[in-house]
Amino acid sequence: MPNRIKGLDGGSIGPDSSNPIEKIRVSTPVDSGSSGASAGTARSDSVHITDSARTLASLSEAVSSTPDVDTNRVAALQQAIATGVYQINPERIANKMIALEQDLGSTKQQ
Repeated sequence: MPNRIKGLDGGSIGPDSSNPIEKIRVSTPVDSGSSGASAGTARSDSVHITDSARTLASLSEAVSSTPDVDTNRVAALQQAIATGVYQINPERIANKMIALEQDLGSTKQQ
């Protein structure tokens, strides 16, 4: 009984097989790592970075360099609370919460 792996028997693997992957493996020499190029043919890899990727990288860098907490604002709020001049505006809070909910709802639908 032949040994079958994914529909191939052992006789179909090798340079004479009809499997294109095996043909590539046999025809492509493996670099021994001595010179970095094979038999006089220099190979070079290249990467193309899109404008969107560049923008995203710069935004990511800007966000990562920004502190998590605005210490000046925290200090001002602490002082306002301590002196009793901090006033809560419930209408402003409600409007901000509604706007946030609308923003979150619009991203779910996209």
